[in-house]
Amino acid sequence: MLDVAEVLRGAQRISCFCHENPDGDTLGAAIALAIVAERLGKQAEVVSVDPPAPFLSFLPGVERVRRSPGLEPDVAVVLDAGELSRIGSVVTEQADWFARARIVNIDHHVSNPGYGAAVWIDPEAAATCELVTLLLPELGVPLDAELATALMAGIVQDTHTFAFPNTTARTLRVAAELVAAGAPLAAINRAVYADKPFNTLALWGLMLAGVGQRADERIVFASMTAAMLASTSEQPTASEGFVDLLGSTRRADVTILFKEVGPTETRISIRTSALADAVAIASAFGGGGHPRAAGCTVNAPLEAAREPVLAEAERELARGDARGR
Repeated sequence: MLDVAEVLRGAQRISCFCHENPDGDTLGAAIALAIVAERLGKQAEVVSVDPPAPFLSFLPGVERVRRSPGLEPDVAVVLDAGELSRIGSVVTEQADWFARARIVNIDHHVSNPGYGAAVWIDPEAAATCELVTLLLPELGVPLDAELATALMAGIVQDTHTFAFPNTTARTLRVAAELVAAGAPLAAINRAVYADKPFNTLALWGLMLAGVGQRADERIVFASMTAAMLASTSEQPTASEGFVDLLGSTRRADVTILFKEVGPTETRISIRTSALADAVAIASAFGGGGHPRAAGCTVNAPLEAAREPVLAEAERELARGDARGR
């Protein structure tokens, strides 16, 4: 943490980068850190190659998110991205910009290899927003309602409002500080998990209609196709939270959502119980994440991608059973 704080204090311009398809954790952490930088008298921006999902419109300053960096290179803070490539095409499109920037890597993914000039990776943290909250005292910036709202969004989403086993005593202490500073916990929970438009529910209905299972219901999976999105007039971000719904299946140890991105690209979201390692499944296809939640991209049509991923999930269950989990 101290190396990261030192680099940030010495910077004049701070560009905060989100991962592709930004969730509340990467976006909340990036927005909060940009606010902190500006309060320290620095120039700051938030960059995301994909636009924020509508359910995150409550985040302060979300309308300022850019598709590519506009500041001259100085410090590039990459938040919640297990690999630098996870921030998307901006890495190659702005290769010269990144070559001239100092990269700061703040993350809680166990699969993060530790890229960057200054690195703070803590897999024990429930969310990257938890780490950014802990960083504020080192930077001398006090919490207020604006910062607390952005930071609580990430913790709420990555813990499913403290229901996931990644929630620790420290997570709860950090959350209590955020609530005390003005974070509207109930409103954030509703925005992230409850306020679904009708079109989203229609999309989820189509996905549920095609739900499948393997290994005596220990693996439960569903798919989201381009045709489903078209028929419900929805955006891909509307799938957010659906894989967690699959996880409520009583016998399921692995739940998987296959998302059709294009004719030859499929994104995979994986959730597991303690009897399987989501990272082990995702890493077989170049992905990563957390032991209970991970993802990857398979360069194949959805139908072709499904079988190898499900087969790997079965192998991981067998490995877990052999280890006596």
